[in-house]
Amino acid sequence: MKRARTVLATLTVAACLPYLTLKVVWLSGGRTGIPRGSLLLDGGATLWVLNALTVAMDCTVVLLALALTRPWGRRLPGGLLALPLWCAGGLLGPIAVAFPLQALHSALTGGADGHGGTGPQEVLAGWVWTLVYTGFTVQALGLGTLFALYVRERWGALLRSPLRPDRPRPHPADRTSRHAFTAAVLLAVPATVVHARDAVGGDGGNRITDATFALYAVVAVAAVGVLLRSGSGARGARARLWPTLTAAWIGSAVLACWGGWLLVGALSGAGRHVGQRADGVVELSYACQTLAGLALAAVMARVLRHRTRVSSPSPVRV
Repeated sequence: MKRARTVLATLTVAACLPYLTLKVVWLSGGRTGIPRGSLLLDGGATLWVLNALTVAMDCTVVLLALALTRPWGRRLPGGLLALPLWCAGGLLGPIAVAFPLQALHSALTGGADGHGGTGPQEVLAGWVWTLVYTGFTVQALGLGTLFALYVRERWGALLRSPLRPDRPRPHPADRTSRHAFTAAVLLAVPATVVHARDAVGGDGGNRITDATFALYAVVAVAAVGVLLRSGSGARGARARLWPTLTAAWIGSAVLACWGGWLLVGALSGAGRHVGQRADGVVELSYACQTLAGLALAAVMARVLRHRTRVSSPSPVRV
């Protein structure tokens, strides 16, 4: 397994290099992969700052891949790894689902992949989208696998525990968690409706992207709802905790992180340079999506913290 982890970490880091190289070139004033007349050429300081931010985000993926494979990573507090890995999973998860489907759609229809157009206003050269999003997909698979192996070793007993314990103990803050969950559901509705609307009325590639976001929203709400009920004493099949927790983890992260990123792009005006459409309704849906994801993550964390206290005399540090 040590050799397999090393190979996965190497692939994950290598997958970051094309994106990082392009970003450094653009930050330095280069135009590699940017066609003449592209909207990106008019991005100004705002787009430069966001490019620098994405460089920092991809460098974080490199650090996470090392932390999940090197001995020093085992000594880090769980919470120090949890937040950046949650964000990474939220940002990379939809790409790993939507991009292969977009590529297949493009191959079958011979059309654009939804990442730009053709002609003088094309945002980026086609090879840039393919190179970058292939790298993102490899990052998602590599980092996700490394994280799964890390979690299995560190918290395997908890994750293999039954979803519904034989002797459930209600959490003293159950009412607060239920209220937070209800608020999250209400906040997720407008975001899901907007994504579903665009999935029906958009073009081929963007339809797939919006359908993916809508699907993640449904998965997040359903998974956190099941987690919330897992301590209520409801009986059911002897399912394990980890599948539901994984769905809640990824789903809440997608809602919060992509909602926040799209909101930043819309409010800063940088999103229009890559074809993002924004108006008051869409911006409100992004804000609701972000808040819904954060609320679902908070409920998930409460349930998980309670389970660690109940299942172990010495609470697991998460």
